[in-house]
Amino acid sequence: MQEKRSKDLTFIMVGHAHIDPVWLWDWREGYETVKATFRSALDRLRENPDMVFIHSSAAHYAWMENHPEMLAEIREAVARGQWEPVGGWWVEPDANIPSGEALARQGLYGQRYFERVLGRRARIAFLPDTFGHPGTLPQLFRQAGLEYFAFMRPGASELDLPSNLFRWRSPDGSEVLAVRVESYSTNPVYVQMSLERNLHWRPEDARVWVHLFGVGNHGGGPTRKAIASIREANASPDWPTLRFGSLESFFAAHAGRTDVPVWAGELQHHARGCYSAHSGIKAWNRQAESALLAAERWAAIASFYGLAYPGEQLEHAWRLLLFNQFHDILAGSAIPAAYADAQRELDEASAVADRTGYAALQVIAQRIDTRRGTRPAAEIEPIRRVRWSPESWTVDLGDGTPVVVFNPSPWPRTEVVAVELNEWGAEDLKVLDDQERPVVHQLGRPDSVTTARPRVLFTAEVPALGYRVYRVVDEPAAPVPEGGLTASQEVLENRWWRLELNPATGALKALWDKSRGLQLLAGAGARLLVVEDPSDTWGHGVTALRHEAGAFACTRVELLEDGPVQATWRISYRWTAGADAYATAQQEISLFRDTPAIEGRLTVDWHDRHRALKLAFPLALDEARATFSVPYGHAVRPADGQEEPLQQWLDVTGFVRDAKGARHAAGVALLNDGKYAGDVLGGEMRLTILRSPVYAHHDPSRLEQGVQYHYQDQGEQTVRWRLVPHAGSWVDAGVVRAAHDLNAPLAVIREYAHPGDLPKVAGFIAVDPPDQVVVTALKQAEEGDDLILRLYEAAGRPARARISIPLAQAAFAVEASPHQVKTYRITRAGEVREVNFLEE
Repeated sequence: MQEKRSKDLTFIMVGHAHIDPVWLWDWREGYETVKATFRSALDRLRENPDMVFIHSSAAHYAWMENHPEMLAEIREAVARGQWEPVGGWWVEPDANIPSGEALARQGLYGQRYFERVLGRRARIAFLPDTFGHPGTLPQLFRQAGLEYFAFMRPGASELDLPSNLFRWRSPDGSEVLAVRVESYSTNPVYVQMSLERNLHWRPEDARVWVHLFGVGNHGGGPTRKAIASIREANASPDWPTLRFGSLESFFAAHAGRTDVPVWAGELQHHARGCYSAHSGIKAWNRQAESALLAAERWAAIASFYGLAYPGEQLEHAWRLLLFNQFHDILAGSAIPAAYADAQRELDEASAVADRTGYAALQVIAQRIDTRRGTRPAAEIEPIRRVRWSPESWTVDLGDGTPVVVFNPSPWPRTEVVAVELNEWGAEDLKVLDDQERPVVHQLGRPDSVTTARPRVLFTAEVPALGYRVYRVVDEPAAPVPEGGLTASQEVLENRWWRLELNPATGALKALWDKSRGLQLLAGAGARLLVVEDPSDTWGHGVTALRHEAGAFACTRVELLEDGPVQATWRISYRWTAGADAYATAQQEISLFRDTPAIEGRLTVDWHDRHRALKLAFPLALDEARATFSVPYGHAVRPADGQEEPLQQWLDVTGFVRDAKGARHAAGVALLNDGKYAGDVLGGEMRLTILRSPVYAHHDPSRLEQGVQYHYQDQGEQTVRWRLVPHAGSWVDAGVVRAAHDLNAPLAVIREYAHPGDLPKVAGFIAVDPPDQVVVTALKQAEEGDDLILRLYEAAGRPARARISIPLAQAAFAVEASPHQVKTYRITRAGEVREVNFLEE
């Protein structure tokens, strides 16, 4: 005990003020808190020249641009070593929900801002209050210039670590020196009580340890009383040497050590319920991420055709997105008013992406030769009336209606698209591809109820990051080839799968892999299960959501679509647990003629409390191996039914027996467009659709009888899902690419007929072979007009590929080690060099 208090031990006392810019308050109050805390911190630094104050979050400093005098004081304090910028990211985000590319942008925009405004970058990743950390983070930190990591959660009661000081290694081999701090704030009256706990937190072999002090969560920082208490304790022989200093000085004291243990796993879990709290923020986040990445790709391509790259608009949109990835916003743990603000800002980010992306597509489309044949432009009417009678008329856009289908993915796609035609009164209708070959189509129900506006569905085949011109013409439809797709109220079947529906339950009773004669389901599939969830907003104390309260009952089954392109069931359900505890749902399940996708669209109108909803698929697999998508990677976790964070996909792979008892390798991946939690127990995988706790309810606070609280996820929401059954591994099945495609829909532009210098079909990138690396981002550099291309190795095995971008005259070889993220800077003359997230 005396050793813990020896003066030979040094505790570096680091001033800090943990500030949640949004939590039990909105961002306006967060702004006020940042301003007041910064003023207080500057005053304490002036009074105590030996003290150092640390702060993260570039977004907080950006607020202070409205107060240039204060920002100048901070810059001066940084220059003299009393103010230490840490974190290097735009905010302290959740780390499990943002995509890998969003975390890369946290570093890009955060570090660039720190350097420009504060005069130096951060070296320490700083996420003390974030609820969990995927194992891929060390690589993402290092690529943003961050060498060290300070965190607090999960705590000692939630995860056993070999030491509170360790080297954290990601799957690619990158490492950061990491410290799990005892606390990120202190009560100013009881600093010595916090120090007492920290005496036991320090590893025995650490002669230098760290202590963060200062009032948080709602800011405040170091107080005069706390500083005096520290000086008093330092003067006493009953305490170790207490020295004010920087967080970086603590890490520097241990940087050269070779005896620090290595941790090569994830840092999970603190609050499992936050990955399914507040469905809205999760969906808005996914939509904005996907829209911004697509917009950047098309804007970068269109910049070769005269479009000024909209860098300022895109950075503005990214900043809005990155701010709302703050952990207490994105985790669903804030108050209702915070989500009204978040929706406005994320809608704005998505709107900027939509506008800039659509403008880029228009620039490209205008350069495409969209004529039928090669008629001179003078002979083409851009809008013409093809036929007319008092009862009906048909108007096309020149030579029929050219439809340009754009693929934002850096690999080819074959997918059903839909286009609505205006003023098309003829019964005749044919879809042609770029070679004038007929394409099978069917008519769907248009969004409007007016006449002469048919909705046309057809299967498009589009090259990687490219386009293809199709054409709708006023001609009799071509005969549909036999076979391919059959449908009834109980069976949907194509060349790959046979789905069988139980009309009594509205659940799948069979999913047959026709090529191998395997039944992949072990029970009712696509079933809607209601589970009890009495926990708080975060799900504190919850490891699993498996106590079933019941299942939705089927009320109706319809064969909604039965055409040559796609066939769809629409199943209606109801859940009732009392007069004020009920829900309804509709689930559309589709098969397609020319693609092996199995797609679902689930709309839920939820009016229940303290329960959660799961979408369940019990699979007939033994030796099940559960793999979850994480930022720029994947994680294999136990199939033990515990609630886990995930991103765009979840896979279960094992073995299934055929009718003769022979075992076959098989698996099924479940993809989604806006959910972030699920579980696997044995062969059953379940996606968490929603939870309904009270907003911002944190244990140990208790809910009072008779008080009207606001409950989350009340009302209607929609989620799309896809199943990818496969033989062998999820890697060979292209699950990562399929999940990206679900979240990045093909874009359709109705062009008019005109000549152009671009052909009717083209791709702007080629990756050979296409399955070795996953290209995730293509944008213009933050400085200059070079291109930035980012990719990663997703399978966990060495990869080699060749990438060509003809517009930039670039063709280069890529070698990636397992799990590696790589970034390339490409000049317009085709010169290529590897850079980090900061584009250096």
